[in-house]
Order: sequence, then C-alpha cells, then structure tokens
Amino acid sequence: MSRVAAVIVNRNTREMLRDCLLSFARQDFEEPVSLWVVDNGSTDGSAEMVLNEFPGVNLVWNTGNVGYAKACNKGVSMTSEPYLIVCNSDTVLAEDTVSEIVRFFESNPRAGAVGPRILNTDGSLQYSCREFPSVGEAFAHAFLGLFSADNPFTARYKKLGWDHSVECEVDWVSGAFVALRGEAAREVGFFDEGYFMYVEDVDLCWRLREAGWTVCYMPAGDVVHHIGQSSRLATTRMTLHHHLSMLRFHRKTYRGPVPWLVNPLVALGIASRFALIAALNSFYRVRARLGGQGRVIMPGRQ
Repeated sequence: MSRVAAVIVNRNTREMLRDCLLSFARQDFEEPVSLWVVDNGSTDGSAEMVLNEFPGVNLVWNTGNVGYAKACNKGVSMTSEPYLIVCNSDTVLAEDTVSEIVRFFESNPRAGAVGPRILNTDGSLQYSCREFPSVGEAFAHAFLGLFSADNPFTARYKKLGWDHSVECEVDWVSGAFVALRGEAAREVGFFDEGYFMYVEDVDLCWRLREAGWTVCYMPAGDVVHHIGQSSRLATTRMTLHHHLSMLRFHRKTYRGPVPWLVNPLVALGIASRFALIAALNSFYRVRARLGGQGRVIMPGRQ
C-alpha cells in the first residue's frame, strides 16, 4: 500500500482536471499514489473523462454541488494512508511534489499540515501561506486590500515581504493544495462541513494548531494553481459563500473582549464588504462593455 492518497475536488474543469491527473502520473515518487476524484455535479463531462481515460483513479460522483468541505471529507473518508493530499482540480504538480511532501512529514513528526510553494499560471509566486489577523487587522485588510494590494495590513497578512525560500511554521496554508498527516487530520475531524466554500482550510489549520500540531510551508515541490476556475463561473454566489464562511470562522474562533459588541460589528463589516465587492464587479462589467478596462474581484483571492 502506498503511503500517500490524494483527493482532488472538481466541478466543471475537465481539461484542467486531466492536466492535474497527468501531473500525478508523472511523479518521481517510488510508490503509487491512491487517487480519488470527487466530482461535484459537473456538467462538462469531467466524470466521464475520468472513467474513460484514467481507469486506475477512484471516482466519487456527486449528483450536485455539495460544497468543497463536504466533498473533501467524502474523499478522505475512503482513505487510510498516513499522508493525504487535498487539492483543487486546477492544480498541476512538479515531478517531485509528492516525494518532497513525504520527505517533509518524515522529517517533521509534529507537522499536521504542510503547503508547498504555489505558483500562479505565469510562474509568479502565489501567496499561499498567511497569518491569523486580529479583528482590526482583518477589517483593514478586507477593505484596503480591494484598492491597494500592498498596504501594510494586507502585506502582513499575506506575508508579502517574507522570504518564501525559507521552510517555516506558519498560521495557515491554502487548501488549494495542502498535504495532511492522516493521524492529525483524523484527530481533529477533517474539514468543517458547515463551510460550503472557502475558509475551511483556515479553520482546519486553526484546529490542528489548537490540538498541538504544527502547520508549515515548504519552498519545494512546486505546484501551479490556475486560480479560481470553478468560482469564475458563478462569481457573485461564490463571493457570498466566501463572506458567509468568514463570518462562521469569526464566530467559531473569536475569544476577545465584549463579543456582544464585536460580533455584530464584524457581521456588519462582512456584509458591507460583500455589498461593496458586488457593486465594484458590476461597475467593472459595465466599464468593460463600454470599452474600458475589465476586472473581476474573485472570491478568495484577497
């Protein structure tokens, strides 16, 4: 039996799913990787492609979109390997990604999760390891980050000035591609299915750290992430889910003073940010139709 299982969650990204599976097939790891594709009700032939082209891949075929956290849990519940990879279908692995993950876990016995270096489509760095901000810092980043990507609050939260060539313990790593120690993930119960989409990765890393495990970033085993391919198909709905998830995480983890005051203010701030993004995206669409510069604020990219 292999030491590694991978769960790939897909919705309507057939061609990218194929590339993702092919990149797993090209791994230099000496053992086979147990592959599970969880398809969330795709209508583009994704599931049929897996059945026809990848007979060695296990397919979980949901009839509808059950959400990312629930899909992940459905896949990982069928695995027993000591090391697990959970990733989006729009990711492509370098040839050494799996071997670097196994090396890291075997060298760091208290690591519950590790994220490799993630790159954008153009090869630039994707800021995939971040901090848990205070309420004030989160508010400043949430609004200023929409207009100024390098403001000090966003820079600190996203670790913009941090040396990403250094292996280090961090607060949380992106669920677009995350490797989990099976023992640790099973101990904390995997992903919270109360999140439909987004922030389930932050929540899991929080619970791993609370349970005494570490969450780490390693500058190796590069993964290219063609970000937002499924969310792009339903931007407003996915943005709403993102903001509902932000609110859920705050309510689960806030331990500060006067929650009777802070919690309603946070809810108001999150609702205001969602309304602002919806208005900005509408403006950008109109501007593009009139010949101006097009832009879309994608959920989760901030």
